[in-house]
Amino acid sequence: MQRVVKIVIFSALAVFSFSCKKEDPKPVPPVIKFLDARFSADLTYTVVRFEFYDEDGDLGLKQDENSGEQEYNLFIDYYEKINGNWQLKSPIITFNLTTNSYDTTDLHVRVPFIENESKVALEGETEVKLLYNFNADTFRYEMYLKDRALQSSNHITTSDMVVVN
Repeated sequence: MQRVVKIVIFSALAVFSFSCKKEDPKPVPPVIKFLDARFSADLTYTVVRFEFYDEDGDLGLKQDENSGEQEYNLFIDYYEKINGNWQLKSPIITFNLTTNSYDTTDLHVRVPFIENESKVALEGETEVKLLYNFNADTFRYEMYLKDRALQSSNHITTSDMVVVN
Protein backbone atom coordinates (compact mmCIF):
# COMPACT_ATOMS: atom_id res chain seq x y z
CA MET A 1 0.00 0.00 0.00
CA GLN A 2 2.82 2.40 0.87
CA ARG A 3 4.39 1.70 -2.51
CA VAL A 4 1.14 2.72 -4.27
CA VAL A 5 0.91 5.92 -2.17
CA LYS A 6 4.52 6.79 -3.05
CA ILE A 7 3.86 6.23 -6.76
CA VAL A 8 0.71 8.37 -6.64
CA ILE A 9 2.53 11.17 -4.77
CA PHE A 10 5.52 11.00 -7.14
CA SER A 11 3.22 11.04 -10.18
CA ALA A 12 1.26 14.00 -8.80
CA LEU A 13 4.47 15.95 -8.13
CA ALA A 14 5.78 15.16 -11.60
CA VAL A 15 2.55 16.33 -13.26
CA PHE A 16 2.45 19.44 -11.08
CA SER A 17 6.08 20.41 -11.79
CA PHE A 18 5.72 19.96 -15.55
CA SER A 19 2.39 21.76 -15.71
CA CYS A 20 3.72 24.96 -14.13
CA LYS A 21 4.12 27.60 -16.78
CA LYS A 22 7.48 29.30 -16.68
CA GLU A 23 7.14 33.04 -16.95
CA ASP A 24 8.90 34.86 -19.75
CA PRO A 25 11.84 36.83 -18.47
CA LYS A 26 11.28 40.54 -17.99
CA PRO A 27 11.93 42.42 -21.26
CA VAL A 28 15.34 44.04 -21.36
CA PRO A 29 15.64 47.49 -22.95
CA PRO A 30 18.10 47.94 -25.82
CA VAL A 31 21.32 49.90 -25.39
CA ILE A 32 22.73 52.31 -27.97
CA LYS A 33 26.10 54.07 -28.18
CA PHE A 34 26.89 57.14 -30.31
CA LEU A 35 29.83 56.64 -32.70
CA ASP A 36 30.01 59.71 -34.93
CA ALA A 37 28.11 62.22 -37.04
CA ARG A 38 29.08 63.94 -40.27
CA PHE A 39 27.62 66.00 -43.09
CA SER A 40 26.88 64.31 -46.40
CA ALA A 41 29.26 65.21 -49.26
CA ASP A 42 26.66 67.55 -50.78
CA LEU A 43 25.74 69.03 -47.34
CA THR A 44 22.03 68.21 -47.79
CA TYR A 45 21.77 65.93 -44.74
CA THR A 46 23.79 64.50 -41.88
CA VAL A 47 24.77 60.89 -41.22
CA VAL A 48 24.67 59.65 -37.62
CA ARG A 49 26.28 56.30 -36.77
CA PHE A 50 25.57 54.36 -33.59
CA GLU A 51 25.94 50.88 -32.14
CA PHE A 52 23.00 48.90 -30.76
CA TYR A 53 22.69 45.93 -28.43
CA ASP A 54 19.43 44.20 -27.50
CA GLU A 55 19.76 41.28 -25.11
CA ASP A 56 16.36 39.75 -25.81
CA GLY A 57 16.71 40.24 -29.57
CA ASP A 58 13.41 41.93 -30.40
CA LEU A 59 14.39 44.91 -32.53
CA GLY A 60 12.67 46.38 -35.54
CA LEU A 61 9.19 46.88 -36.93
CA LYS A 62 7.48 44.71 -39.52
CA GLN A 63 6.07 46.31 -42.67
CA ASP A 64 2.46 46.05 -41.43
CA GLU A 65 3.26 47.48 -37.99
CA ASN A 66 2.80 51.13 -38.78
CA SER A 67 0.37 52.74 -36.37
CA GLY A 68 0.08 53.80 -32.76
CA GLU A 69 3.13 53.04 -30.67
CA GLN A 70 4.64 51.09 -33.56
CA GLU A 71 4.65 53.85 -36.14
CA TYR A 72 8.30 54.63 -35.34
CA ASN A 73 10.95 53.00 -33.18
CA LEU A 74 13.92 55.39 -33.43
CA PHE A 75 12.96 58.72 -31.91
CA ILE A 76 15.04 61.76 -32.73
CA ASP A 77 14.96 65.29 -31.36
CA TYR A 78 16.75 68.13 -33.10
CA TYR A 79 18.37 70.95 -31.10
CA GLU A 80 19.91 74.24 -32.23
CA LYS A 81 22.36 76.31 -30.24
CA ILE A 82 20.96 79.82 -29.93
CA ASN A 83 22.79 82.48 -27.90
CA GLY A 84 24.83 79.75 -26.21
CA ASN A 85 21.79 77.67 -25.13
CA TRP A 86 20.43 74.47 -26.66
CA GLN A 87 16.81 74.79 -27.80
CA LEU A 88 14.59 71.95 -28.96
CA LYS A 89 13.55 72.62 -32.56
CA SER A 90 11.75 69.36 -33.39
CA PRO A 91 9.92 69.06 -35.63
CA ILE A 92 11.99 70.97 -38.17
CA ILE A 93 9.99 73.68 -39.90
CA THR A 94 11.28 74.84 -43.28
CA PHE A 95 9.90 77.13 -45.97
CA ASN A 96 9.15 75.39 -49.25
CA LEU A 97 9.77 77.85 -52.11
CA THR A 98 7.97 75.61 -54.62
CA THR A 99 4.66 75.58 -52.74
CA ASN A 100 5.23 78.91 -50.98
CA SER A 101 4.36 77.30 -47.65
CA TYR A 102 5.97 75.90 -44.51
CA ASP A 103 6.82 72.21 -44.24
CA THR A 104 6.98 70.38 -40.93
CA THR A 105 9.29 67.38 -40.70
CA ASP A 106 9.52 64.90 -37.82
CA LEU A 107 12.81 63.08 -37.72
CA HIS A 108 11.53 59.82 -36.23
CA VAL A 109 12.59 56.73 -38.16
CA ARG A 110 11.43 53.13 -38.61
CA VAL A 111 14.18 50.59 -37.98
CA PRO A 112 13.16 47.52 -40.02
CA PHE A 113 12.33 44.17 -38.44
CA ILE A 114 15.30 41.93 -37.72
CA GLU A 115 14.33 38.26 -38.05
CA ASN A 116 15.41 36.49 -34.87
CA GLU A 117 13.31 33.41 -34.09
CA SER A 118 15.84 32.08 -31.57
CA LYS A 119 15.65 35.32 -29.58
CA VAL A 120 19.43 35.61 -29.28
CA ALA A 121 20.97 38.96 -28.43
CA LEU A 122 21.28 41.33 -31.37
CA GLU A 123 24.14 43.74 -31.74
CA GLY A 124 25.51 45.78 -34.56
CA GLU A 125 26.17 49.19 -35.99
CA THR A 126 23.89 51.29 -38.14
CA GLU A 127 23.53 54.79 -39.49
CA VAL A 128 20.66 57.14 -40.20
CA LYS A 129 20.45 60.05 -42.60
CA LEU A 130 18.84 63.10 -41.02
CA LEU A 131 17.70 66.53 -42.13
CA TYR A 132 18.81 69.76 -40.50
CA ASN A 133 18.00 73.46 -40.73
CA PHE A 134 20.45 74.98 -43.25
CA ASN A 135 20.11 78.37 -41.51
CA ALA A 136 21.36 77.04 -38.16
CA ASP A 137 24.91 77.73 -36.97
CA THR A 138 25.28 74.78 -34.60
CA PHE A 139 22.93 71.85 -33.97
CA ARG A 140 22.85 68.32 -32.59
CA TYR A 141 20.48 65.38 -32.26
CA GLU A 142 19.28 63.36 -29.30
CA MET A 143 17.87 59.90 -29.94
CA TYR A 144 16.66 56.69 -28.40
CA LEU A 145 15.41 53.34 -29.68
CA LYS A 146 12.39 51.22 -28.70
CA ASP A 147 12.28 47.46 -29.15
CA ARG A 148 9.22 45.35 -30.01
CA ALA A 149 8.28 45.10 -26.32
CA LEU A 150 8.22 48.94 -26.32
CA GLN A 151 11.22 49.07 -23.98
CA SER A 152 13.15 52.35 -24.46
CA SER A 153 16.91 52.41 -24.75
CA ASN A 154 19.20 54.95 -23.18
CA HIS A 155 19.35 58.38 -24.84
CA ILE A 156 22.40 59.39 -26.85
CA THR A 157 23.43 62.86 -27.97
CA THR A 158 25.52 63.49 -31.06
CA SER A 159 28.51 65.74 -31.19
CA ASP A 160 27.86 69.38 -32.07
CA MET A 161 27.42 69.92 -35.81
CA VAL A 162 28.75 73.29 -36.96
CA VAL A 163 27.43 74.62 -40.25
CA VAL A 164 30.16 76.31 -42.28
CA ASN A 165 28.81 78.74 -44.87
